[in-house]
Amino acid sequence: LGAFIALGAVRAAAAASAAEMQQLAQSEGCFSCHAIDHKKVGPSYRAVAQRYAHNPHAAAILQDAILNGHQGSWGVIPMPAYAPDGYLNPHQALDLARWILSLKPAS
Repeated sequence: LGAFIALGAVRAAAAASAAEMQQLAQSEGCFSCHAIDHKKVGPSYRAVAQRYAHNPHAAAILQDAILNGHQGSWGVIPMPAYAPDGYLNPHQALDLARWILSLKPAS
């Protein structure tokens, strides 16, 4: 019984973490250009997760794109950098990158 309770606590923590990351993305304005399931100005988060699914450096690549901006991988419209604003720190950017990568569609 204890193992089931512990497993439930782990699942609840993971769900809260995903919810927190979605809230952080919302509060930072990420959803102005991105959506989870469909393209907006930028690619959907699921498309990003799918593209980087087999790249062992994916989280670091996305963290860098979040903090420093990026252009070219998804077209000509640049993604702005968030580091100069000081709103996201590197840990938050890495957590967001990992959350995005977790959104890969089931195969």
